Amino acid sequence: MNVERLHAIAAALQADLSTTSTLPLLQQLISSLSNQINQPNQPQFQQQTSQFLEQLTSALRNAKVNKFSPTWIQVMQEIGAANIVGLRLEQEISNIFNRNQITPSVAQQELQELFNQLQAVSSGVDQFLSGVKTLKIGSETLEPGDCELGVLIPRSFVDNRLDHFAEELEELNRIFGVFSELSTGSRPGFEIKTISSTDLTVYLEATAVVGACVATAIERIIALYKSLLEIRKLQSELVKQGLEKENLKGIEKHANGMMANGIDELIKDLLAEYMPNGDQGRANELSIELKLVLNKMADRIDRGFNVEVRMEKPKKPKDSDDEDQNHQALLAASYAKIASASDQLQFLKLEGEPLLKLSAKTGTKPKE
Repeated sequence: MNVERLHAIAAALQADLSTTSTLPLLQQLISSLSNQINQPNQPQFQQQTSQFLEQLTSALRNAKVNKFSPTWIQVMQEIGAANIVGLRLEQEISNIFNRNQITPSVAQQELQELFNQLQAVSSGVDQFLSGVKTLKIGSETLEPGDCELGVLIPRSFVDNRLDHFAEELEELNRIFGVFSELSTGSRPGFEIKTISSTDLTVYLEATAVVGACVATAIERIIALYKSLLEIRKLQSELVKQGLEKENLKGIEKHANGMMANGIDELIKDLLAEYMPNGDQGRANELSIELKLVLNKMADRIDRGFNVEVRMEKPKKPKDSDDEDQNHQALLAASYAKIASASDQLQFLKLEGEPLLKLSAKTGTKPKE
């Protein structure tokens, strides 16, 4: 990760902890549970415990950290915060109470441990933000209406080599260029915002319309791929049982057929949405290109890639001319599409070997 992006994530985490009042609510829950344990005959303490638990649960379910992008969540995991905020903290608290219905003293101890962990992370975040402010280190944030694409490239895919990584970046530029022409009519290329060396993640500037187009396509591919996860897991188990790979070709053929059929439908939907009345000849050409790039993206997701699209909510339009109002309406529509798709653009838990072989050249590694 780079320090500017960590700065942005830490600031968002600090703001969310403050907005949700997670620490004080958790402290109040622990205190009320302690009173309940020490004075079991006083029903008001049991009621207070229930009330604080309900308030904390509601706050955690509505926490903004639940909407953080996959790479932001990955950073949260690296700093030890991912499992003690938002929905994950809510689930852990629920598990604690379910496990200890007749042993509230044990529940109190486990809740106190959670509180101590969260307090340590919160204190660390505060100190970090104070430090970067003192050192005048900027924050890599998006302005209202700005959009970015993030692609995590597994090191194994490029053999951890610079030349292979450079060629993959060229391939990604070609892939996203097709989405750019589909949604805007041109392929101006993409400016690099950041490259993270920790996990080989590249962040690119993109227009909102292009971001919405990419998000829509990747969301559909991931939805299709999720139906193949059990097949992939089953194939892995069969290999462990000693079944020869030659005998698994039927499974691979079935999985590739399911994805190919889904991609064909996706192409129709993308063309209907972005080129409903466009030049039919160009639409046919783009259809062929879309088939190629969607196959490549499906293969890459099968091999551990992750694609995310982030956009900062645009400001509400003020009184302006028709052209500006149309632009603002387009930004709002793009933001809605990206926000809707973002819940699905999450890291997939992949087990076993890759299934898909849709593109003629899955990787872009040059021959030695």
